[in-house]
Order: sequence, then structure tokens, then C-alpha cells
Amino acid sequence: MAAAAAGAASRKPLLMGVVNITPDSFSDGGRSFAPEKAMSHIERLVKEGADIVDLGAESTRPGATAIDKKEEWSRLEPVLNLLSRESLPVALSIDTRKPEIMMRAADYGVTWFNDVAGLADINDLRKLLRYSGMQYIAMHMPMTPDIMHMHPLGPRAALSAVDSFFAARLSTASDAGFDADCVWLDPGIGFGKTDAANAQLMQKVGDWSNTHQVAVGVSRKSLIGRTLDITTPEDRDAPSKMLEFGLIMLGARLVRTHQVAPLRHLVNLLTEAHHG
Repeated sequence: MAAAAAGAASRKPLLMGVVNITPDSFSDGGRSFAPEKAMSHIERLVKEGADIVDLGAESTRPGATAIDKKEEWSRLEPVLNLLSRESLPVALSIDTRKPEIMMRAADYGVTWFNDVAGLADINDLRKLLRYSGMQYIAMHMPMTPDIMHMHPLGPRAALSAVDSFFAARLSTASDAGFDADCVWLDPGIGFGKTDAANAQLMQKVGDWSNTHQVAVGVSRKSLIGRTLDITTPEDRDAPSKMLEFGLIMLGARLVRTHQVAPLRHLVNLLTEAHHG
């Protein structure tokens, strides 16, 4: 697989297109679950201008039940096999809570570990550094998906927890040998936090971006649905773009999104303005 490394040193924000290889995705109802459907989705995201394509085979929506490593890999491997026959001009990422899954995927040329539980230990991270070009995203998820909606953190608790999480993850990744420009920190908007807490965390992106490479994911989130009374996740795409663009303006360096093309257009306009 010839996957170009997305340049962490570039100041241009990176756009990560989401592909859910699950039968119960909150965002698309399992539309990309079959390997051939997933490939079509990946190809569309590449055409839309994604820098990275993020593959997730275990749902982390509120209330989702965990699956074991065997089931998660059985969903991922057919897609990775198909990708191994292609030459895509983008990097590939795996959205997983299991470092073992990421290591298997790294053998197929995947270079981004989207650690959505933020729990990979120093030994796992050291093993990943054996692979060239590895990038690490640590996302804050205070509880497992099956219960996080039952006990969401309020604003003060969430801000304190995320600040502590960022410091701890940076320290662990550094001790493992990761360079600072290969570590990305995600506050986990919508994961085990109240709406007020999510709003406060988004406001904090500007401050965090002064010292960290901040990654965010707000696309189609239920916060948007509740705020604007939009029940169907796909109908939240337009407001998602405005919120994502606002977070980029605050300094977010990586945005994880379901619909890349409109955000790519906005980012290109911003780049043109900076160079105009």
C-alpha cells in the first residue's frame, strides 16, 4: 500500500475522513459495513480532499457494546486487504481502543493510531514506533461507551479531566519516544460530557492550540442535533461544517469529519486568504 504520510509539520489543518466499518454506526446506520461499500466510501473521501482516512470497526456511540479483538479484526482485515491493492495518495488511520489491532493494521501500512480510549501504555507505543512514520492521536473518553451517556462529566470536571489527560498522554508518548509533532490530543467532544461541558471544551481549543496539536471531532454529533432540533445525523452536516471551521479558526490542527468536500473548500479559502 502506498499511502503518503500526512505532514505533521505543515501548519495547514489536516482533514480526516471517517469510514465506519460497523453495522450500527450512529452516523450512517452501517452503510459502509461491507468491504466493497467501505472501499467506495474511502475513494469518495479521497476525491473530496481528505488528508487521512480513518477506519473504525468498533462502534463507540453512546450505549454501544464492546466487541472482542477477533470480531474487530474480522471487519477490518478485508478492507485492508482491498486497500493493499490500491495506491492511495492519503494516509490511513485506525480508530480503535485496542493497540493490538493497530499493530496488525500497521503491517498493512497504516500510520495513524487513533486511540479513542486514550489508554495505550508506554510499551504499546514503543512497539508502534518500530513502524516508520507513525502518528498517535490520544482522545479523552472518561468512561466506556456503554455507560458514558449515563454519567456525563459537567463543565468543571470535564475541563480538569481533559487537562490532566493531555499532560499524562504527552508525557507517556514522549517517554515512549514519540516526537512532539507526531502526537495529537483530542478532548473527546461528545464522549461522556454534558452539552455545557462540550461547549466549554470547544472554547478551550484556542488555548490548547498554543501548546498542543489539537484534534477534534464534532461531525454529526448529538449536541448539534439537540441544539438545532435535527434528529437525523446526516442532516447535521451543514452545521457541522460551520462548527468545524470555527474550531479550525481557533487553532485545531486536525478535524475528523464525515463529509470532507465542503470543509476542504473552506480550508482552501482560508489558505488563500493567508497567502493573498
